[in-house]
Amino acid sequence: MPEKKVSKGAFSQARQKLKHEAFIELDKDQIDYFYDTTDYKKWNGFRLIAVDGSTSRLPNSEAILEEYGVADISETSTPIILSRLSQAYDMLNHLTIDAQFSSYHNNEQEMAINHLSFLKSGDICLFDRNYGSFWLFALLNSKGIHFCARLKTGSWKVAKQLVESGQREIIAEIYPSKASAKRCKALGIVCKVQRLRFICIELVSGEKEVLVTNLMDDKEFSYDEFADLYHFRWFVEESYKRMKSRLEIENYSGKTPLALLQDFYAKLFSCNLTSILMSETDQQVKKINKNRKYNYQLNFTQALNRMKNSIVLLFIRSNRKIKEYVTHLENLFISNLELIRPDRNIERKFRKSKRIYPVPYKNSF
Repeated sequence: MPEKKVSKGAFSQARQKLKHEAFIELDKDQIDYFYDTTDYKKWNGFRLIAVDGSTSRLPNSEAILEEYGVADISETSTPIILSRLSQAYDMLNHLTIDAQFSSYHNNEQEMAINHLSFLKSGDICLFDRNYGSFWLFALLNSKGIHFCARLKTGSWKVAKQLVESGQREIIAEIYPSKASAKRCKALGIVCKVQRLRFICIELVSGEKEVLVTNLMDDKEFSYDEFADLYHFRWFVEESYKRMKSRLEIENYSGKTPLALLQDFYAKLFSCNLTSILMSETDQQVKKINKNRKYNYQLNFTQALNRMKNSIVLLFIRSNRKIKEYVTHLENLFISNLELIRPDRNIERKFRKSKRIYPVPYKNSF
């Protein structure tokens, strides 16, 4: 019998016909199904969504350079090409509900606007210091979206006064600058005074941070809850680390703009699918923890490793086989638990990574 083989050229041509939106649609379908059919995790009845950005180093090619532009020049005069990433991340269920892959020169605040259509009533959106702006708070209020954001103390007069006063929290009004008023007009929202709640939290290091929120009811949302609330934002930082170190999203398998988008959204789909399947084991993990001195959780890295050769099978097997296979996967997940280490406080180290993934050596993921 003659053996059928696919040449590299045929594979490349076929790939050019695959739109990256296919992975986005698959991802949206599984996320919608998850929220519609499961009793997913919430914080005081709210879904916690963090909006945060990052960057991704891109391979050097004429097509990519033309699409994304130069972000920097290295010591060897080689252009460094970066993309700007942004995501809206469900921190308790570990799902990216929306993600954007854009030019490095785009602004994180502007990219955040596109995520808002994926939020709904019953959500609390968390932002770090890079997002604080009058027009964004006005936009969130106009859409009825709850939020909690950290402020740059030196850039906000009311935040600086709160820190210096020694008070724990105040309710104050903020007014738009000319630039904010112009931005509000461009967004089609009424530019009016915003009445918000400002909360001063003292960190373990002794540093004081100021949070701003439109959760005004101090009986429903007490002062003591906000330190824990904002701390959840660490999960979105961990998600980017997972993308880069575990999924190796910067290890692109092609040198065209389409290949970049295919890789990014395909890996995001696989990461979300893993989180969804892991959530099905919550009750089993709780039973295991009852008989142990310390609490354990699933090891996400090991779960991803189990999933990388399984996703295609979930698409081509019969329904009966899929159920058996999913059960098998869940058992593998449970067999790899790791100890939960609460109250860890590790200093973040900022460094400029020089690691570039060589395109010829593609990951098997």
